[in-house]
Amino acid sequence: MKKIEMEKQAKAFGFATMKFMETKDLEFEHEFRQFCEMNDCGNYGNNYACPPLCGTPEEMEQKVRKYEHALVFQSRTPVQNIFDDAETKIIKKMHTNKTLHAVEELKEQGLPDNGMFIMCGPCNFCEECKAKAKEPCVNETMRFSCLSAYCIDAGKMAKHCNMNMEWNGDVVSFFSLYVF
Repeated sequence: MKKIEMEKQAKAFGFATMKFMETKDLEFEHEFRQFCEMNDCGNYGNNYACPPLCGTPEEMEQKVRKYEHALVFQSRTPVQNIFDDAETKIIKKMHTNKTLHAVEELKEQGLPDNGMFIMCGPCNFCEECKAKAKEPCVNETMRFSCLSAYCIDAGKMAKHCNMNMEWNGDVVSFFSLYVF
């Protein structure tokens, strides 16, 4: 199946849009790591997919650069309060689930299955990450990190893909990628 045909399926999967881009066009801002270090989300050092456990900014960029292509997913979801962490966590999880489902369907249509996910939030396969208890990850092959952990500039990525980044207070935009 052709890229354009896949992109046209965005709405069927529940996304505002999805676009292909080359990973060489992704921009990494290693200084973004400081936002993870602030630990506003509480996952710093408590989730195997989050810093510092996931790797340095340089290591994370190298992981992505091993791939040539990226399929970028965008959801735009109405919210009551864009600053309500509980509400946005639910929306992030919905976005993640839609991404996983879409990629599985697209693999059946010819999308390579040797890729890696980059999501809009921390890995959430487990109710609570085993990192907190210093136990091994139970789902290492499916574990995913977020754009922030990779230090990917989402604004520049959205602009490159002609995606709307406008935040007007009652709509939140989230992004995820499947690199292959």
